[in-house]
Amino acid sequence: KGARFWPLSRESMPKQLLKIAGERTMIQATVDRIKSVAPPSSVIVITGASHEKEVRRQLSEIPAENIIVEPIGRNTAPCVALSAMIVKERDPDGVIAVLPADHVITKPDKLRATVDKILARLNASPDRLATIGVKPSYPETGYGYIKRGDAISESIYKVDKFLEKPDAETAKEYVDSGEYYWNSGMFFWRADTLLTLMLEYMPELMSALKPIEKHVGRAGFTEIFNEVYPSVPSESIDYGLMEKASADGKVIVAEADPGWSDVGSWRSLCDLETPDKNGNFGKGRFIAIDSKGVFAHNDKRLIAAVGVEDIIIVETDDAVLVCHKDKAQDARRVIELLKKKGYDDLL
Repeated sequence: KGARFWPLSRESMPKQLLKIAGERTMIQATVDRIKSVAPPSSVIVITGASHEKEVRRQLSEIPAENIIVEPIGRNTAPCVALSAMIVKERDPDGVIAVLPADHVITKPDKLRATVDKILARLNASPDRLATIGVKPSYPETGYGYIKRGDAISESIYKVDKFLEKPDAETAKEYVDSGEYYWNSGMFFWRADTLLTLMLEYMPELMSALKPIEKHVGRAGFTEIFNEVYPSVPSESIDYGLMEKASADGKVIVAEADPGWSDVGSWRSLCDLETPDKNGNFGKGRFIAIDSKGVFAHNDKRLIAAVGVEDIIIVETDDAVLVCHKDKAQDARRVIELLKKKGYDDLL
């Protein structure tokens, strides 16, 4: 919902729909990234009702029927299963790449090379689920991790286990060991394999989705979908499937260094930019005097920083955020306070 990128992002315009890094919005950049392997007719976008109009505007090249609008969010497992049902109905041998629309990839060629390796491996082992593990460059506590197991081929391993976000000491141990990757949240599998394994590990969810599956590609799909989907269990694909399937040796991970970031806060965006010799960076009109490590993001008005260090300044038409870089994750607390004060127009 864009809480950590307030005030630029709002409930009606989360970061996926914004030009956070570059001249294309994040969702447009995600579609651009896969055009070489998936034409617009093969791209399925799942979004919420409050974002439908803007998603359709930004992705006008995607066929209207390929944009699926959830009447209510039910976490990642239901929408992943739904996408697999749609793909399988169109192509029984279809392979799916699940790509979050809020990531930054600065080395797309390396990502493509890794995807090619994964697709080749899935062709040889169609009963496996695959993910990309990003080689960590520092002990990040904001990401989940993947511990690799035995090697299968060059840069591809069995997954030993998925791990939740660690504390700082544990994250350092992970990085120092060389056996752990950041969990990118990018997944690859055959549609039929995914549905078979979800039926094995998540039978309650699949049972709830059965009425929807029966109507995929048929008249009345939208009506049944909108009627049934709100009552479907809300579960994540990581917890509901990937953690359990990896324990049974059914998940592989491909090591990659594609310049990946999930851009989870203003601080992580700061880390993607190239600052001046004093560590300052401004997007928009910005000057800094006797200041170090200042990040400024503004649309119209000039931002002038004098005698300050390590702060983030974000200006929009109706709000300004000023915070220390170390507190960037706490921008979400502003949202909580706005709700308490009844400032709904700023959410």
